[in-house]
Amino acid sequence: MSSVRRRRLSAVSLVVVAGLSLSACGTSFGAQTNKVYQPAVGANERGDVESHNTLLVSNGDGSATLSAGLVNELDEDQTLTSVTVTDEEGADLAVRSPKIALPLPSGVLTSLGGVTDGGVFVVTAGAEPGAYVNVTYTFSGSGELTVKSPVVSRAEHAGEYDAVAGGDGIVPNAVSGTEAE
Repeated sequence: MSSVRRRRLSAVSLVVVAGLSLSACGTSFGAQTNKVYQPAVGANERGDVESHNTLLVSNGDGSATLSAGLVNELDEDQTLTSVTVTDEEGADLAVRSPKIALPLPSGVLTSLGGVTDGGVFVVTAGAEPGAYVNVTYTFSGSGELTVKSPVVSRAEHAGEYDAVAGGDGIVPNAVSGTEAE
């Protein structure tokens, strides 16, 4: 093989390898993948008990319902004994809670916010859409977990939060397709 031919082959190989290598740089962190992924609005916090997709859904009447999934990562069952919420300045917001403590079996996802879940926690006032609040869960055996969570508008996300209870503890659109009264 002649030296000219070797140089041409080397140059072509270099251009192909450089093109393939550098083309990936333009995709950044927003690159599409072959896996289905829908980014969630809510916040996640890891610990002995994990909180997934934590957010408050504004009910349009000044109240907001806590929606989250809790997973007890400990070997023994836990109990969610209370939920407190503060605004970004640290002021306490009133929370209406279920009358009984909520059991959290080990390794099981427990949903909050739906009427059938048994865990409807409603901030009665002060959680405005677009704001962030600090949600603190208190557990029977593992202490506390605090999550900085967004407040989202139910009205601006038509249908997305239909399964989340309203301020009155009733799931809107559950039967007739209209707001429950």
